[in-house]
Amino acid sequence: MLTEKLWRATRRLVPVELYPLLAPVHRWRRRRRLRQLQDDDRRYLAEHPGLRVPPAELRYNVVGPCTIPEFLRGGQQTARDIQSALKTVGASLDRYSDFLDFGCGCGRVILALQDRNLRLRIAGCDVDRRAIDWCRQNLPCAEVLASDPLPPSPFRQGAFDLVWAGSVFTHLDEERQDRWLDELRRILKPRGVLLASVHGPHCWEPRLPSWTVAKLKRKGMLFVRTGADAGIHPDWYQVAWHTEEYLRAHWARVFEVRSYIPRGFNDEQDLVVAQKSV
Repeated sequence: MLTEKLWRATRRLVPVELYPLLAPVHRWRRRRRLRQLQDDDRRYLAEHPGLRVPPAELRYNVVGPCTIPEFLRGGQQTARDIQSALKTVGASLDRYSDFLDFGCGCGRVILALQDRNLRLRIAGCDVDRRAIDWCRQNLPCAEVLASDPLPPSPFRQGAFDLVWAGSVFTHLDEERQDRWLDELRRILKPRGVLLASVHGPHCWEPRLPSWTVAKLKRKGMLFVRTGADAGIHPDWYQVAWHTEEYLRAHWARVFEVRSYIPRGFNDEQDLVVAQKSV
């Protein structure tokens, strides 16, 4: 049985172009850990009757293997990270009225925000219709809609003054990223803010082979099809890594990049704070 330490070491030695060869191991690990989570869920929910929380499989699809308490704590941490990111540009959640969780999954951030007594009108969207169905049935505080893999989104122009995109641009190729950046600009109000997480150096320097890191630094952005989630996520939903220099230069065609926060999202991914001009 592969230990986590051995698994990480194996991935570091394998060129990213060969990651699809590791897909069977990914799927085996997923099945094993999902069974463990489902057992944990039964015990936890028996002790907390009436708790509304997504089932283990939906949680896994969004944030990987995590218990119910870990899932809920992660949502609260994300809410704090959003507040911290806004402070870097002199703002706070209290200043906004219309919030979109773009790529909301099964509602981890929405669950956290609904407990904060904010005056936000909360909306969410995702391509995962099973997750959207769960949100619709269990999160009446939010307007949650299914979205298509490519723009347009189901929202009107200028609908939001704050958009959160956690772990979305970490999984799209450059063409899709560009199209969605244009769309998010369309649905943001003038001076509206986009918070987007990306895989920065903390996610690639200690984990990728040195030759891949060199290629990434040269190109500024790298997208790799791993095949790890075949049959779980769409085939266009893979892994992307970015440099700060690329983001500041490339995203400037659509947004003003106001702040770049290393490890600003759950102490793992970097956060980009971007603002729409008038």
